[in-house]
Amino acid sequence: MKQHQLTPEQKSKIEKQEERRRRERRQREDEYCRRIERLRRQIAEARKRRQRMLLLFLLAVLAMQESILTAFTRSFTYRPDPAPGLKDWTPSPENDYAPRGGSDDYCDGYSREQWSRMLDERGIKPSRKAELQEAWKADPDHEHFPQRYREWGYRPFLGEIIDELKAEYWRADAFAALKLLTPTEVHTYLDEGYTAGSTFRRCLANRDADITNNFRSHAILWEERKRREVEEARKAKNDPKPDEDEKKFEP
Repeated sequence: MKQHQLTPEQKSKIEKQEERRRRERRQREDEYCRRIERLRRQIAEARKRRQRMLLLFLLAVLAMQESILTAFTRSFTYRPDPAPGLKDWTPSPENDYAPRGGSDDYCDGYSREQWSRMLDERGIKPSRKAELQEAWKADPDHEHFPQRYREWGYRPFLGEIIDELKAEYWRADAFAALKLLTPTEVHTYLDEGYTAGSTFRRCLANRDADITNNFRSHAILWEERKRREVEEARKAKNDPKPDEDEKKFEP
């Protein structure tokens, strides 16, 4: 039986088909290589983001632990017992108005006039209320505070301001005072938190410096979270969906 001979046209057609198959196969291989490389880059970037977020989280935890440790240490600071009061103590005309025994300003042996004169000579004031009020009125920031806090007898503390954010009636004044008492780098974080209804009580601590550090830590985490959300939204917009990728590269 004689073998069937292909015509030149048939041979040319077969060669073109083979060449087309080889070209399509190379294209599919190139597409798969590019896809694998893109996935590798995305995995590496995700690992870097996780490491960066873990570091920021650890820094925030460390700052809060330092605040707690400081508060714990201050609460257990040794305080000597008060001196016991004198028994059978009776004022005499020579020692008129002398303080009672056992008090901090015990001055047995001096009259009220002598005692007051010594305090004035040494610049000591029994009560700091008037001193604090004068210092607050002389404060350069005094006029920038809302009227409510200008009438206080001292410069407000951050803990008091955060506590007043709970009251709807004082909320606006308290937030204005809060921004005056905090550094400018946390103001954007405070503005967004105030708009969202936050009272910032998670940043409370015993000292104003610790509260400020807590604000800084939360602001860093907030900025990183917003940056990550924007980046993920951009990538979701630019990168094709997995289902579409499978259909596109299906051989």
